[in-house]
Amino acid sequence: MNATRAPENIVPTALVSFPTLSLSERDRRYAALRRLMKVHDVQALVVFPGGLDRLERYLSNEVLNGVVVLTQTDGAVYLVGRHPLQRYDAVGVTFPRWVDDLRLGSPAELLPKLIAERVDSAPRIGVVGLSSRSIGMGDGYIPYPLWHAIVGAMPAASFSDMSAAVEMLSLVKSREELEMVRASAILGEAASAAFVGAAHAGARESSVVGAAYAAIVSGGGEIHTPGIIERSGPDRFGWAPPEWLTMGGGSRMLEPGDTISAELFAHYGGYQTQQQIDVSIGKPIQLIRDLEDACVESYKIGISMLRPGVLFSEVASAMEKPILESGFWNTGPQIQTVCPVMFNSATHQNTHVDSALSVLPAMPPTVPRDGDFELAEGVAFAVQPNALLHGRRVSLGGTVALTEHGVEEMNRLALRLNVVEA
Repeated sequence: MNATRAPENIVPTALVSFPTLSLSERDRRYAALRRLMKVHDVQALVVFPGGLDRLERYLSNEVLNGVVVLTQTDGAVYLVGRHPLQRYDAVGVTFPRWVDDLRLGSPAELLPKLIAERVDSAPRIGVVGLSSRSIGMGDGYIPYPLWHAIVGAMPAASFSDMSAAVEMLSLVKSREELEMVRASAILGEAASAAFVGAAHAGARESSVVGAAYAAIVSGGGEIHTPGIIERSGPDRFGWAPPEWLTMGGGSRMLEPGDTISAELFAHYGGYQTQQQIDVSIGKPIQLIRDLEDACVESYKIGISMLRPGVLFSEVASAMEKPILESGFWNTGPQIQTVCPVMFNSATHQNTHVDSALSVLPAMPPTVPRDGDFELAEGVAFAVQPNALLHGRRVSLGGTVALTEHGVEEMNRLALRLNVVEA
């Protein structure tokens, strides 16, 4: 159960093919979106750029930082403020595009004209971007001056917030989309291997993080905010992007007895997967092993329960039990959806058990589970149990999807604590 892996035995996995999304996938999405528009009784769907999951990409399959508009009968239109020169050079023309109708200019001026061109004089418009279920995006991401100008220019229009409805639609993946998720998870596995391989006494945190970043980007992926959540040390309970990324000052040098862990966010073609990689510099103390065992038990419970028809809340509650009943607490969700991140199990549970938190000016409140839904084929999850006590932390897990063949675990290296020589 407590396997030790040396970095020289870890071989990074690389992508051998680079999947893309077809025009058939575009047509599938447009048909589903149009059905959704009928349910919400709107004549047009307007998707604004921004947000953690860039839902304008869901309609366009590219990011031009513009507004995408879809109606019931016409093709999608992309309103962009800057000429997309990259579409037309010798490299760009090799990439198939989903949207042919590009209109250059300010969306505040172009959108009212487009709506007047395509729908009646009292249009009913669905909007994506007024709110979001993504973490930290509940108030939406449409700039106020832009929204104010659009509403002022369209006094006869009625607007309906369809953000959550479109996010829920995007949560369920097609076969093509699951191939993109698998590619992302492969990059995450390569990043996990690079992270472990770079971790040793005397190494800087930044060199370990850099190795993970390099594996993702060199493999054909990209890094998005928050980039990485990472922490190292013999005694730590914080869980956020490291201070040196935003404040300077340099990163720690790893020492014997440290653990260093990270939540990796590999992206491929806009699809995010997550890996919770954790490394001990030298033989871990017994408490670390106990935390690991609780996390492994939680992970196994989660995997055993993932199937269509089960409620997310049921899985979350079952996964929390090994952590809480062992007298530990947690800083992150034990399970969350990915692509997009919308549903999260509770965090900061059981904090009263940890005397290390006595240094806090106030105890952090428990953040309750964020919503509920019935699991379905095509949904992907980060199954990522974490446990803390006395300033020690262990987090394990990777990306898992419900497919037509059942539960598919897409990551391996992050399912145990990795131990390297001090």
